[in-house]
Amino acid sequence: MDYLESVINPPKYDEDESPTRGRLRELKTYILESNEGFPSQVITDELVCDVINTGLDKMKILRTTAKNNGTLSEFYLDTSDPRFYVLHTNERSEDSNRIIETLTKDMNHTFDHTWFYSDMLKRLSHKQGNVFKGFGVNYSDKFLRSGEDEDTEIEDLTLSISGSLAEEMQHLVESKPDIERTIAYNKVRVLRGSRNSVLDSVQDDVHNIGYFAVKRGKSVQDHLQLVDIAQNEYEETITHVEDQRIGFKTIGDRTLVEGKSFDFEFPNRIENLTLFIERMFNSAMPFKLWGIKSKIYDDYFKIMAVDLHTGSPMDFEISADMMRVYLFKGNCGNTILRLFTNLQLYYDSNTTCKQLS
Repeated sequence: MDYLESVINPPKYDEDESPTRGRLRELKTYILESNEGFPSQVITDELVCDVINTGLDKMKILRTTAKNNGTLSEFYLDTSDPRFYVLHTNERSEDSNRIIETLTKDMNHTFDHTWFYSDMLKRLSHKQGNVFKGFGVNYSDKFLRSGEDEDTEIEDLTLSISGSLAEEMQHLVESKPDIERTIAYNKVRVLRGSRNSVLDSVQDDVHNIGYFAVKRGKSVQDHLQLVDIAQNEYEETITHVEDQRIGFKTIGDRTLVEGKSFDFEFPNRIENLTLFIERMFNSAMPFKLWGIKSKIYDDYFKIMAVDLHTGSPMDFEISADMMRVYLFKGNCGNTILRLFTNLQLYYDSNTTCKQLS
């Protein structure tokens, strides 16, 4: 807590008594998911990460060393939850984001972001004690065209709005049919604490990959409470998803199928279904899916897929206006939230999932 207080309320002078130069580093917090715990050492192609004891059972230090230049970075690692790990740092955002991204891309471990789709971000910004202060959009259609040499222009939209008129601007942009399909939030700005006191409040940008960045205010407690609220919301949603996974149960001498599919609906029909499938199941970020398609009939495919987050199999059925996803017992519910978040960001923000509405 002393460390977090010093980060969120930085001194006017460094230890050598010379004035600080440049932009002050903001306190940042990340929530990472891992289905196999957090090992004492993680080695990737780019990093060596060591977990160091602090003397407190649930609080560690994660020290990362870049292989190319030996640069050291540190995070406080909260291991209170055995599945969702919270990391705090004041490293430069480009450095800390790159480290987190490297961990989630590594296939030797099951790290993944926590994925907050648009409606979840909106709900979070209006939870008790939270005040909506702004939002950001970073939309890009990854499915629009089949070749780089085509004349079709890729649709994209980048937008960041904060301040007293943020809510009015939110209603304005969402009322325009031509741009409505591009308004998928990649972040919201949330105020907690006293509106009239910088010392007793905090404003965080909450990103859809479980990344919290302090923008104003100095209340560590309010920042941590916001992270806790978001983590609890996410865990409840994951539990809801995993309760619906496909499996079998035996009652007496009968074996019954339980669970249900997850149904995604596309209000704007997919024009090129083959391209859509190729882009989604190419093993790349952010979807992290690989699959083999088989044609059932025109404009209807079945895909036997693998979630590269955990290596678990899953099945898909895709038509031009909907997608049905079968998650099996043992699969990670995080897959559904990753899929939903990125379909809204990179295809159509109006994409819905019946089981998450």
